[in-house]
Amino acid sequence: MAVAMGDVGSADLAILESSQRSRLLTAFAAILNTGDSPDHIRRHDVIPPTPPGMSWAVLVAVQRRAPDALDEVLRDPAVGAWAFRLLRRVAYGAAAEQGGEPPARAGANLFATLAAAAAIRAGMPCSLRIPARRGRLWLPSLGMTGTVGRGEWAIVGVESRAHGTVVFGDSGSVRLPDDLSRPAEGWSPVPVIDVTEQGRRLLLDHLSPYRDFRGVRDPAWLPAKDVRRWRELLREAYELLRARHPAAHRTVTRTVRSLVPVDGRSALRVVSATVPDAYGAITMSLPADAVSLAVTLVHEARHQLLSTIDDLTPLFTPVLEGPEPAYFAPWRGDPRPLRGLLYGAHAFMGVAVFWQNQRHEGGERADFEFALHRWQLRIALAALRGATGLTEAGGRIVATLAEAGRALWREPVHGTAAWLADLCCRDILAGWRAAHLVVRENDAAALARRWSAGLPPPRSLPGTRIGEHHPALPGDGRTWLARLRCTDQEAFERARALADGPLGIADVALISGDPAKALPLYRSASADPGAWIGMGLAGDSRTSPLLERPELVLALHAALRRDGVRPPGPEELAEWLSAARC
Repeated sequence: MAVAMGDVGSADLAILESSQRSRLLTAFAAILNTGDSPDHIRRHDVIPPTPPGMSWAVLVAVQRRAPDALDEVLRDPAVGAWAFRLLRRVAYGAAAEQGGEPPARAGANLFATLAAAAAIRAGMPCSLRIPARRGRLWLPSLGMTGTVGRGEWAIVGVESRAHGTVVFGDSGSVRLPDDLSRPAEGWSPVPVIDVTEQGRRLLLDHLSPYRDFRGVRDPAWLPAKDVRRWRELLREAYELLRARHPAAHRTVTRTVRSLVPVDGRSALRVVSATVPDAYGAITMSLPADAVSLAVTLVHEARHQLLSTIDDLTPLFTPVLEGPEPAYFAPWRGDPRPLRGLLYGAHAFMGVAVFWQNQRHEGGERADFEFALHRWQLRIALAALRGATGLTEAGGRIVATLAEAGRALWREPVHGTAAWLADLCCRDILAGWRAAHLVVRENDAAALARRWSAGLPPPRSLPGTRIGEHHPALPGDGRTWLARLRCTDQEAFERARALADGPLGIADVALISGDPAKALPLYRSASADPGAWIGMGLAGDSRTSPLLERPELVLALHAALRRDGVRPPGPEELAEWLSAARC
C-alpha cells in the first residue's frame, strides 16, 4: 500500500486533503445547528454579540465571491483545533473542557473570527462583534492585534470597509495596515514562509490561542533572530527533501501547513507532536540543523497521513471491555496502546527510509540513525504482527510495513556507528524493562529464599507483567551521547570534559569506546538502576540478565532486602540468575 510507505501520489493526497476539509465543515455544521437553537441558547447562555448564523452568512458570501480567501483562512490548522474542541464541548459539556476555554457565550461566536479574517482577505465589507482573548483579536491565517479590550474574553468590534479595517474595544483601537504581512503598531502578522516553488506556504504560528494542543494559550513572541533561523532551516529542509527524498517531499508539502515553535531540551533532542484535530500543524522545538528538521517533518507528516486514513477507514477495532493492552514502543519511555504503536511504526518507517537515503553522504550520523531506527521499527512490527485489535485495513498496513522492512534489515552497517547503535538498542530495551516490568512479589520471594539457601535458580525464571506504577526511567543519556558523538565530535568532546559524577563520567567513557574505564565507575554508582544497566553494557556478556532481565535482578535485590539480607552487588545476582536454563 502506498499509504503504508508514505509514497502517495499528488491526486491521492488531494483527496485526503479534501476529506479533512469536509470533516472540518461537518464540525462547523454541527456546532452551528446546536448553537443557533433557542433551547441551547437558553440552557448554555450562548448569546454572542454577532450570532453564529450571521457570521456564517458572511462566510457564505466570501465563498461565493472570493473562495481562495476563505480557503486560506480554513487551511489554518488552529481553526480545526478550535472547531473540534468546541464540538466536543457542545456534545459533552464540562467533561470535555481544557485549560482556558472561552465561556459558553463566546465559544460558537468564534465563527465571527473566521468571518472577519475571510472578509478582510477578500476585501469585502463586514461589521462584526467578536469575543477576543484578553482583548487581542486573532485573525486566522493573518495574525493578531494588540490589546483593545479589557477582560478575559472582551468583546471587540471589527469594521472593514473599502478605506480599511479597524478593530476596537473598550480600551483602544487598531487600524490594520494595508499589507497585513508586515508588522505595524498594534498588529503582529503570523510569519509566512514560502517553502516550495509551487507557492506552498507554511505558517510559523506563535500567536494563535489554539495553536497548542494542550489548552488555550497567550502569544509567545518570537525574536526576529529566531524567525530568521526558522525561515532559513525550513527552506534548507524542504530543498533537501525535494532533491533527495521526493516521495517524502510530496507528502510533507501537502500535509504540513503550520509549525508551532515550542521549547526543547536541546537542539539534538527535538520535541515534536501532531494531533488529528489540528490537521497540518506540527509543534516543534528548534533543531540543530536542516537535516534534523527535515526528518522531523517526515515523521510528523506521516502521522498526519495515517490519521487521515484512519478517519476514512478505521484501523482499529473498539476495546469493548477491560483495559486496553499496552506495548513496548522503543521510541517512547512509557507503555503505548495499539494505536500509538502502529502510528509510531508508520512514522519510523519514514524516518528509517530517510536515513537510509542519507547514508551515501551522511557519514556516521546517517549510519547510526538508520541502524537505531530500523531496530525500533523491527521491534514494533514484531509486536504488531501478533496484536489483536487491528481491522483488515490496519492489518494490511502492518503487512506492507513488514514487507518493506525486510530490505532495511538486509542492509549492512559497520564500524563505530553500528556498535553505538547496537549499544543504544540494548540500553533502551533494558531501561524500559527495568522501569515498566514487574515480578510478582511471591515469585521474587521464592528466588530470594533459593539464593539465601545456597541453591541454584529454578530451571525456569518467573514471568513478568507491565506494572501500574513505574519507577524513574534511567533516561536517554547514553543515546543522546551516542548521537552527539556521531553528529558533532567537538560538542561530544565538550560533553566529555563537562561530565560530572561517576555515572556521567562512566557514560561518556562507554560511548567513547572505553568499557574498561566505565565498568568500575558504574560499580561505584550502583545505587542508580541506570548504573546497573551500564554494568551490563560495559561487561563481557551480551546475554547478562542485567540487560535481558533487569527487572528480575531488581526484584531479587528488593526481596532480599525485605528478608533482612544484605544483597550482593547486581553483577553477582545477575551471574546467579544466568545459571537458569531459560
